[in-house]
Amino acid sequence: PLRVLPDEIARLRDLQVLTLNGNGLQQLSPAVCDLPALRVLNLFNNDLRSLPTGLGRLSQLQSLTLGVNPLPALPLDLGACRALRELNLANMPALDFAQAWPLICQLHGLEKLACYQNPLGQLPETVGQLKQLRVLRLFACQLTQLPASLAALTQLQALDLRANQLREFPFPPSCFPHMQRLDLSFNPLAG
Repeated sequence: PLRVLPDEIARLRDLQVLTLNGNGLQQLSPAVCDLPALRVLNLFNNDLRSLPTGLGRLSQLQSLTLGVNPLPALPLDLGACRALRELNLANMPALDFAQAWPLICQLHGLEKLACYQNPLGQLPETVGQLKQLRVLRLFACQLTQLPASLAALTQLQALDLRANQLREFPFPPSCFPHMQRLDLSFNPLAG
């Protein structure tokens, strides 16, 4: 397995998509932050415990997949990735979501957010700032209630809340005029 990405990666100035799934990577070279054309960075299922500072310099980055990594924190400059449309933080129980949510909620252009299979317990009210969200995947997150600010996400087309601890879904259909898929399976919803 590829444990370390060499710094020479920075020579690929036109690289747009970098996929490093399942390589057992333990660290990501800071040189990745110097890839000006990078649009997609997929680091799913590695052994990353930190990310280099400088990710905010990836001004073209549209999709970032970090799921299934033991990262305890997101880089503080993540909010500078203004082009980011898709973020995957699935199955990352080591991630401090109290630290992560303020960074995530700075990504006002975000359209897809996957935080499933994390012990979230609750969502912050600031999630309502992500007004461009079309897809929100939060299954198996131990959610017991939903913040009122979720109603501000009027562009939602798909909301996956399977396998949580929700007793109610307190939003009228008019809140989500574009909704195409709502999954509330395996929740103890009251009749």
